Amino acid sequence: MKKHALICAALLASTAYPTFAGETKLDVRLGYNTTSENKDSRVKFMHTFDNGFYFSAEAAQIHNDSYFGGNDSNDEDKNGLKAAAQEFEATYKFQINDSTYWSPGLVLVTAPNWTEYRPYLKLGTSFDNGLSVTGRYRYNWSNDANGKTYLDGSGNTRGSSNQFDIWFSKSVGDVGLMYNPRYRFQDGVDQGTGRDDYWEHTVMVNYKLNDTWTPYMELVSLDETYVNSNGERENDYAIRFGFVMNL
Repeated sequence: MKKHALICAALLASTAYPTFAGETKLDVRLGYNTTSENKDSRVKFMHTFDNGFYFSAEAAQIHNDSYFGGNDSNDEDKNGLKAAAQEFEATYKFQINDSTYWSPGLVLVTAPNWTEYRPYLKLGTSFDNGLSVTGRYRYNWSNDANGKTYLDGSGNTRGSSNQFDIWFSKSVGDVGLMYNPRYRFQDGVDQGTGRDDYWEHTVMVNYKLNDTWTPYMELVSLDETYVNSNGERENDYAIRFGFVMNL
Protein backbone atom coordinates (compact mmCIF):
# COMPACT_ATOMS: atom_id res chain seq x y z
CA MET A 1 0.00 0.00 0.00
CA LYS A 2 2.91 2.38 0.64
CA LYS A 3 4.00 1.93 -2.98
CA HIS A 4 0.52 2.78 -4.25
CA ALA A 5 0.40 5.83 -1.99
CA LEU A 6 3.72 7.09 -3.34
CA ILE A 7 2.60 6.62 -6.95
CA CYS A 8 -0.63 8.44 -6.22
CA ALA A 9 1.18 11.30 -4.49
CA ALA A 10 3.57 11.71 -7.41
CA LEU A 11 0.76 11.87 -9.92
CA LEU A 12 -1.21 14.34 -7.82
CA ALA A 13 1.85 16.53 -7.46
CA SER A 14 2.36 16.53 -11.22
CA THR A 15 -1.04 18.16 -11.74
CA ALA A 16 0.29 21.37 -10.23
CA TYR A 17 2.92 21.70 -12.97
CA PRO A 18 1.75 24.11 -15.69
CA THR A 19 2.72 21.76 -18.55
CA PHE A 20 0.14 19.23 -17.31
CA ALA A 21 -2.72 21.67 -16.81
CA GLY A 22 -6.24 20.31 -17.07
CA GLU A 23 -9.43 19.78 -15.12
CA THR A 24 -9.49 18.51 -11.53
CA LYS A 25 -12.62 17.21 -9.76
CA LEU A 26 -13.59 15.69 -6.42
CA ASP A 27 -16.52 13.23 -6.20
CA VAL A 28 -18.07 12.38 -2.80
CA ARG A 29 -20.93 9.85 -2.59
CA LEU A 30 -23.02 8.04 0.04
CA GLY A 31 -25.11 4.97 -0.83
CA TYR A 32 -27.74 2.74 0.77
CA ASN A 33 -28.94 -0.69 -0.41
CA THR A 34 -32.66 -1.01 0.22
CA THR A 35 -32.84 -4.85 0.39
CA SER A 36 -29.58 -5.85 2.09
CA GLU A 37 -29.48 -2.55 4.05
CA ASN A 38 -25.76 -2.18 3.33
CA LYS A 39 -24.26 1.30 3.49
CA ASP A 40 -21.32 2.51 1.43
CA SER A 41 -19.35 5.67 0.80
CA ARG A 42 -16.80 6.82 -1.75
CA VAL A 43 -14.35 9.69 -2.14
CA LYS A 44 -12.83 10.03 -5.62
CA PHE A 45 -10.20 12.41 -6.99
CA MET A 46 -10.10 12.86 -10.80
CA HIS A 47 -7.80 14.80 -13.09
CA THR A 48 -8.04 15.12 -16.88
CA PHE A 49 -4.90 16.52 -18.49
CA ASP A 50 -5.07 18.77 -21.54
CA ASN A 51 -3.18 16.16 -23.56
CA GLY A 52 -5.97 13.55 -23.11
CA PHE A 53 -4.56 11.56 -20.19
CA TYR A 54 -6.95 10.87 -17.28
CA PHE A 55 -6.13 9.65 -13.79
CA SER A 56 -8.32 8.97 -10.76
CA ALA A 57 -7.83 7.66 -7.23
CA GLU A 58 -10.65 6.71 -4.91
CA ALA A 59 -11.29 5.22 -1.49
CA ALA A 60 -14.47 3.13 -1.14
CA GLN A 61 -15.91 1.92 2.16
CA ILE A 62 -18.68 -0.47 3.22
CA HIS A 63 -20.24 0.40 6.58
CA ASN A 64 -22.29 -1.43 9.17
CA ASP A 65 -25.20 0.55 10.65
CA SER A 66 -23.44 3.92 10.65
CA TYR A 67 -21.45 5.93 8.09
CA PHE A 68 -19.37 7.76 10.69
CA GLY A 69 -19.68 5.65 13.86
CA GLY A 70 -16.78 4.12 15.74
CA ASN A 71 -15.34 0.76 14.70
CA ASP A 72 -15.44 -2.44 16.76
CA SER A 73 -12.96 -5.02 15.53
CA ASN A 74 -14.55 -7.72 17.75
CA ASP A 75 -18.09 -7.31 16.44
CA GLU A 76 -18.63 -6.50 12.76
CA ASP A 77 -22.35 -5.97 13.38
CA LYS A 78 -21.67 -2.81 15.34
CA ASN A 79 -21.50 0.61 13.75
CA GLY A 80 -18.58 1.83 11.71
CA LEU A 81 -16.32 0.62 8.94
CA LYS A 82 -16.80 -2.94 7.69
CA ALA A 83 -14.54 -3.13 4.62
CA ALA A 84 -12.48 -0.80 2.47
CA ALA A 85 -10.78 -0.81 -0.92
CA GLN A 86 -8.77 1.64 -3.00
CA GLU A 87 -9.17 2.07 -6.75
CA PHE A 88 -6.83 3.71 -9.25
CA GLU A 89 -7.60 4.33 -12.92
CA ALA A 90 -5.53 5.62 -15.82
CA THR A 91 -6.58 6.07 -19.44
CA TYR A 92 -5.72 8.04 -22.55
CA LYS A 93 -8.24 9.40 -25.06
CA PHE A 94 -7.47 9.18 -28.79
CA GLN A 95 -9.74 11.31 -30.97
CA ILE A 96 -10.90 9.61 -34.17
CA ASN A 97 -12.74 12.76 -35.27
CA ASP A 98 -14.53 15.68 -33.60
CA SER A 99 -17.30 13.44 -32.21
CA THR A 100 -15.75 9.98 -31.76
CA TYR A 101 -12.87 8.64 -29.69
CA TRP A 102 -11.36 5.42 -28.41
CA SER A 103 -9.61 4.98 -25.09
CA PRO A 104 -7.53 2.13 -23.60
CA GLY A 105 -7.22 2.09 -19.83
CA LEU A 106 -6.50 0.18 -16.64
CA VAL A 107 -8.30 0.05 -13.30
CA LEU A 108 -6.40 -1.28 -10.28
CA VAL A 109 -8.39 -2.22 -7.16
CA THR A 110 -6.59 -3.02 -3.92
CA ALA A 111 -8.04 -4.47 -0.72
CA PRO A 112 -6.35 -5.92 2.39
CA ASN A 113 -6.24 -9.49 0.99
CA TRP A 114 -6.34 -9.15 -2.80
CA THR A 115 -5.68 -6.99 -5.83
CA GLU A 116 -7.71 -6.91 -9.02
CA TYR A 117 -6.46 -5.74 -12.42
CA ARG A 118 -9.07 -4.48 -14.88
CA PRO A 119 -7.74 -3.49 -18.33
CA TYR A 120 -10.35 -2.10 -20.70
CA LEU A 121 -11.07 -0.59 -24.10
CA LYS A 122 -13.66 2.17 -24.47
CA LEU A 123 -15.30 3.67 -27.57
CA GLY A 124 -17.45 6.82 -27.40
CA THR A 125 -19.35 9.08 -29.76
CA SER A 126 -21.69 12.08 -29.56
CA PHE A 127 -24.54 13.25 -31.77
CA ASP A 128 -25.86 16.63 -32.86
CA ASN A 129 -28.90 16.28 -30.56
CA GLY A 130 -26.63 16.21 -27.48
CA LEU A 131 -26.81 12.45 -26.89
CA SER A 132 -23.53 10.71 -26.06
CA VAL A 133 -23.03 6.93 -26.23
CA THR A 134 -20.01 5.14 -24.77
CA GLY A 135 -19.28 1.40 -24.78
CA ARG A 136 -16.60 -0.43 -22.84
CA TYR A 137 -15.23 -3.97 -22.64
CA ARG A 138 -13.30 -4.74 -19.45
CA TYR A 139 -11.45 -7.86 -18.33
CA ASN A 140 -11.36 -8.36 -14.54
CA TRP A 141 -8.48 -10.49 -13.21
CA SER A 142 -7.76 -11.07 -9.52
CA ASN A 143 -4.57 -12.30 -7.87
CA ASP A 144 -6.72 -14.22 -5.37
CA ALA A 145 -6.67 -17.79 -6.72
CA ASN A 146 -9.67 -18.74 -4.55
CA GLY A 147 -11.79 -15.62 -4.79
CA LYS A 148 -14.76 -17.12 -6.69
CA THR A 149 -16.83 -20.32 -6.35
CA TYR A 150 -17.73 -22.81 -9.08
CA LEU A 151 -21.47 -23.24 -9.52
CA ASP A 152 -21.15 -27.04 -9.59
CA GLY A 153 -19.63 -27.03 -6.08
CA SER A 154 -16.25 -28.35 -7.23
CA GLY A 155 -14.31 -25.66 -5.42
CA ASN A 156 -12.96 -22.15 -5.86
CA THR A 157 -11.15 -20.37 -8.65
CA ARG A 158 -9.68 -17.05 -9.64
CA GLY A 159 -11.95 -14.17 -10.57
CA SER A 160 -11.35 -13.54 -14.29
CA SER A 161 -14.65 -12.22 -15.64
CA ASN A 162 -15.61 -10.37 -18.80
CA GLN A 163 -17.59 -7.15 -18.32
CA PHE A 164 -19.51 -4.98 -20.77
CA ASP A 165 -20.85 -1.46 -20.12
CA ILE A 166 -22.83 1.05 -22.17
CA TRP A 167 -23.48 4.64 -21.10
CA PHE A 168 -26.21 6.79 -22.63
CA SER A 169 -25.85 10.44 -21.56
CA LYS A 170 -27.71 13.64 -22.39
CA SER A 171 -27.87 17.13 -20.93
CA VAL A 172 -31.02 19.25 -20.89
CA GLY A 173 -29.99 22.71 -19.77
CA ASP A 174 -28.32 22.33 -16.38
CA VAL A 175 -29.74 18.81 -15.88
CA GLY A 176 -27.71 15.76 -16.87
CA LEU A 177 -29.22 12.31 -17.45
CA MET A 178 -27.38 9.00 -17.72
CA TYR A 179 -28.32 5.32 -18.07
CA ASN A 180 -25.69 2.56 -17.64
CA PRO A 181 -26.52 -1.13 -18.16
CA ARG A 182 -23.68 -3.46 -17.10
CA TYR A 183 -23.17 -7.17 -17.79
CA ARG A 184 -20.53 -9.46 -16.25
CA PHE A 185 -19.87 -13.12 -17.11
CA GLN A 186 -17.51 -15.90 -16.01
CA ASP A 187 -18.30 -19.37 -17.36
CA GLY A 188 -19.47 -21.73 -14.60
CA VAL A 189 -18.44 -19.38 -11.78
CA ASP A 190 -20.83 -17.69 -9.33
CA GLN A 191 -21.00 -13.92 -9.88
CA GLY A 192 -22.76 -13.33 -6.57
CA THR A 193 -26.14 -14.08 -8.13
CA GLY A 194 -26.17 -17.88 -7.95
CA ARG A 195 -25.51 -17.77 -11.71
CA ASP A 196 -22.43 -17.27 -13.83
CA ASP A 197 -23.61 -13.83 -14.99
CA TYR A 198 -24.65 -10.55 -13.41
CA TRP A 199 -26.71 -7.56 -14.56
CA GLU A 200 -26.58 -4.07 -13.10
CA HIS A 201 -28.60 -1.04 -14.19
CA THR A 202 -27.88 2.53 -13.08
CA VAL A 203 -29.91 5.67 -13.74
CA MET A 204 -28.26 8.95 -12.74
CA VAL A 205 -29.59 12.52 -12.62
CA ASN A 206 -27.38 15.51 -11.84
CA TYR A 207 -27.92 19.26 -11.65
CA LYS A 208 -25.22 21.83 -12.33
CA LEU A 209 -25.65 24.50 -9.67
CA ASN A 210 -22.69 26.54 -10.93
CA ASP A 211 -19.18 26.05 -12.31
CA THR A 212 -18.08 24.45 -9.01
CA TRP A 213 -20.90 22.27 -7.65
CA THR A 214 -22.88 19.48 -9.34
CA PRO A 215 -24.99 17.32 -6.99
CA TYR A 216 -26.39 14.02 -8.30
CA MET A 217 -28.55 11.02 -7.46
CA GLU A 218 -28.22 7.41 -8.66
CA LEU A 219 -30.82 4.62 -8.65
CA VAL A 220 -29.27 1.17 -9.09
CA SER A 221 -30.53 -2.38 -9.62
CA LEU A 222 -27.93 -4.93 -8.41
CA ASP A 223 -29.43 -8.21 -9.70
CA GLU A 224 -30.15 -11.16 -7.35
CA THR A 225 -27.27 -10.51 -4.97
CA TYR A 226 -29.30 -10.74 -1.75
CA VAL A 227 -30.26 -14.03 -0.06
CA ASN A 228 -33.20 -13.72 2.35
CA SER A 229 -33.83 -15.71 5.54
CA ASN A 230 -35.54 -18.47 3.51
CA GLY A 231 -32.51 -18.94 1.29
CA GLU A 232 -34.26 -17.30 -1.66
CA ARG A 233 -32.45 -14.87 -3.92
CA GLU A 234 -33.80 -11.34 -4.37
CA ASN A 235 -32.76 -8.31 -6.35
CA ASP A 236 -30.93 -5.70 -4.32
CA TYR A 237 -31.42 -2.00 -5.07
CA ALA A 238 -29.35 1.03 -4.14
CA ILE A 239 -29.95 4.75 -3.88
CA ARG A 240 -26.91 7.02 -3.87
CA PHE A 241 -26.45 10.75 -3.33
CA GLY A 242 -23.30 12.69 -4.03
CA PHE A 243 -21.71 15.76 -5.49
CA VAL A 244 -18.90 16.60 -7.89
CA MET A 245 -16.77 19.62 -7.08
CA ASN A 246 -14.52 21.32 -9.64
CA LEU A 247 -11.27 22.21 -7.91
